Amino acid sequence: MASSVSQKIRARLIRSSVQPQLSLDEERRQWEDAVCDDVIAERCSEKPEMIAGTRCLWLMPDNPQPDDILLYAHGGGLVTGAIETHRVFCSQIAVALNRTVLMVGYRRLPEHHTSAPRDDFLAVYSHLIAKDAKSDRIAFAGDSSGATVILSALHRLHETGTALPYAAVSLSGAFDTSLSGESFQSRADVDPVLSPESLIDWQKHFIGRIDLADPVISPLFAEFHCLPPVLLLAGDHELWLSDSVRLAERLKAKGISASLSVYPDMWHVWPMWPELPETVEAFLEIDRFLTRTRQLV
Repeated sequence: MASSVSQKIRARLIRSSVQPQLSLDEERRQWEDAVCDDVIAERCSEKPEMIAGTRCLWLMPDNPQPDDILLYAHGGGLVTGAIETHRVFCSQIAVALNRTVLMVGYRRLPEHHTSAPRDDFLAVYSHLIAKDAKSDRIAFAGDSSGATVILSALHRLHETGTALPYAAVSLSGAFDTSLSGESFQSRADVDPVLSPESLIDWQKHFIGRIDLADPVISPLFAEFHCLPPVLLLAGDHELWLSDSVRLAERLKAKGISASLSVYPDMWHVWPMWPELPETVEAFLEIDRFLTRTRQLV
């Protein structure tokens, strides 16, 4: 059952809608302007750095676990979202997990090639490895389409025989740009954040450029054979629920360790609301997963 706090927040949420009068640049600017004055979590410091030609941001809690890096890909449908929109959220993750978070400000679509987000994320990872960071001390994480970036990156690493990180964490993963999951119908009336119409409109950024089921933007359809343990968190009331459910099933069928937790009554990327008890619960679950998985390496 949802907490009383979540019920109050839910009543204030505004569902996404199609706004044809807004250009993509205006949509990006609105989101970034809305959070520009927000302050990162207490007991956390930040340091920007250009890594492998990509804007990145280090978020470091006081006395973090040594040599443990959470390499993070932000959400935003691969077309919006940025370091600026997610830095506060990632600082909260850093403090809650007591781990250093490195955000990757990858190039967005549609002005760049469809593989650009994945390629930039991999370039940063490769740079870390080249600078003596150990793959068994790096975990991947991402929310929404950021989870697509990390799964696409993992698939590419396996294809090239490159060392894999020790774990991966997905928050409300959006793994199927073709929107073929049954939850787009079954959760259409209960998702308080996303509307089917807005997601169908979002597909316009890909149609005509790439098959919507291409694994680069829809890793649900990738052929996975070797991955590190994966933790998938999803909300029971989100349109994207089926993506996490189906990915967990596909990974398990390949013998890959995949854990799925569906949080009752939660919406898309609910951990971005730090006051939620369900956020505290999610962070505790992620911490336990990463700690347990790293001990097995």
